[in-house]
Amino acid sequence: MLRFTDVPGADFLWTLDLVATTLSFFGSLWMIFCCLKAPAPKSLSLKLIASIGFADLLYSVANLLSNFEKNQDEVNLDDIDLCSYEAVLRQVFYTLSIYFSTCIAVASYYSVCPTKRLNKTLFFVIVHILALLLASLYVFVM
Repeated sequence: MLRFTDVPGADFLWTLDLVATTLSFFGSLWMIFCCLKAPAPKSLSLKLIASIGFADLLYSVANLLSNFEKNQDEVNLDDIDLCSYEAVLRQVFYTLSIYFSTCIAVASYYSVCPTKRLNKTLFFVIVHILALLLASLYVFVM
């Protein structure tokens, strides 16, 4: 997020964004830590929650990168590269966060539906292969 100093309250908004992003970063780390410290037979939902935590962690990193961009009048090619990387990271990990949330909803549906069977290992592998394909699609298209 570029700092617009001529806008009233811009410093407050920049500080608020930095604090919220930092809290999100540490919250995502805590989610991942708790999922890894769970007892040995980890459920599918717990693994998917760890995946959401990882996606949110990297989204927070992208958001933190935007707080340190320089606000200059002349165009600097290094800042354009940082902005492009940050934009791709934001889009990929925001989309993956929504994707993993949807996967948790599907897994929850299958856990309460008595007539449907779900191969949890196969579901977990397919979910992550599709996530890699989705992320690759963003990277190659952008």
